[in-house]
Amino acid sequence: MVRQLLICMSLVVGLEAHADETDAVERLVDEATTAHPTIASLDHRERALREQAAVAGAWPDPVLSVEYSNAPVTSFGLTEHPMSGLQLKAQQMLRPVGFSRHRKASAGYRADAAHASTQEFQLQLGWNVRHAWWMLSRTRLLRGVTQAHLARAEELLGAATARYETGAVGQHTVLRLQVLRDRLQDDLGDFDSQEAEWSAVLSEAVQGDERRTFPTPADPVAIAPPVPRDWSTAARDTRPTLARIDAEEQAARASADAARVDAMPDPTLWVAYRIRLVQTDQDPGTNFVSVGIGVPIPAGSARQSAGARGAALEEQQAAASRREATLDQIDRDMATILSRWDRAYQKAQTYADTLIPAARTTLETARSDFAVGRADFASLFEAEVALLDLERAHIVAVVDTHLLHAQALATLGADPTGEAP
Repeated sequence: MVRQLLICMSLVVGLEAHADETDAVERLVDEATTAHPTIASLDHRERALREQAAVAGAWPDPVLSVEYSNAPVTSFGLTEHPMSGLQLKAQQMLRPVGFSRHRKASAGYRADAAHASTQEFQLQLGWNVRHAWWMLSRTRLLRGVTQAHLARAEELLGAATARYETGAVGQHTVLRLQVLRDRLQDDLGDFDSQEAEWSAVLSEAVQGDERRTFPTPADPVAIAPPVPRDWSTAARDTRPTLARIDAEEQAARASADAARVDAMPDPTLWVAYRIRLVQTDQDPGTNFVSVGIGVPIPAGSARQSAGARGAALEEQQAAASRREATLDQIDRDMATILSRWDRAYQKAQTYADTLIPAARTTLETARSDFAVGRADFASLFEAEVALLDLERAHIVAVVDTHLLHAQALATLGADPTGEAP
């Protein structure tokens, strides 16, 4: 309990101390989700599905017809035979009760699934931006530490060269320092290449100028991992992928209901009005009205509807299985993330509080002892290299906590710490 309380307190302090850096990366995320062309494409796809949903389940158009009937073939006139006439007819196919409702529901759920897909893409795009930004930050921090140690290596090399020329130290001392200096200089080239790479990734994500520079923090603080809880339950309301799967399941259920309704025959109702123009002594030429209804025999449509309903029910079960698999994957991913996060935070704290101060003290002591002849160059060299390795490891551990925080956010769809991302 005490450890969890300390973790929570450290988390609050870390978030407050670096609110500006967090705002910087979140502004980049906002830029990316606004400017990325894929999001515009997904938005258009969703709007297309919304338009289709608005008219889903519409009944067939009524049919109006005019019939010029029973005219003699010799004249095509309507005034020569009592059976001739002009018939006006209106007919309408009737849909079963619930047809429109189920069709609209299915189309609406598919539009909801498209919306959730857009949100999931935005979430993963945000992860890509945060990952690239923190990798860029780590590259710059490592380069800064390397440059500081390179300056000290140059200083030590100058002193060793002077003493070598007087015979106070052996040649191997100078050679070891030259190797250290050359290695650090070579590392700087790697950092320059990595900075260009991560800057290019960010520029592509925000659709900006490739020459744009991105500010990064000078001294980030490690973020403590959150208190463990039921992550799959927490993700149910926040992870867009789960919302998409739910919408797909609902769409499949509505499609199954629509297929069940489609199995019912669709009767056609019609009304006709016949105008006659010939009058005789036996037939005054009275106009006629006809009303009728036709019902198709579902010989093949019943089998088609049954097959469509069975397929929709299978899709529903598949969506349910995908949801369970996704929830299990979230639990596994969060367990891995939190394990690595906790270890990275412990390393960052240990390096900052214990190992780096001790290494600096060792280096200063070695310098003092060397100045009065009580330490050799080998001790000074080893202390310098040990401090370099620890400072680099500390930077990596600190940035790892932020990377894992961003990865957890992408996994859950919300900040696992309970704070704004």
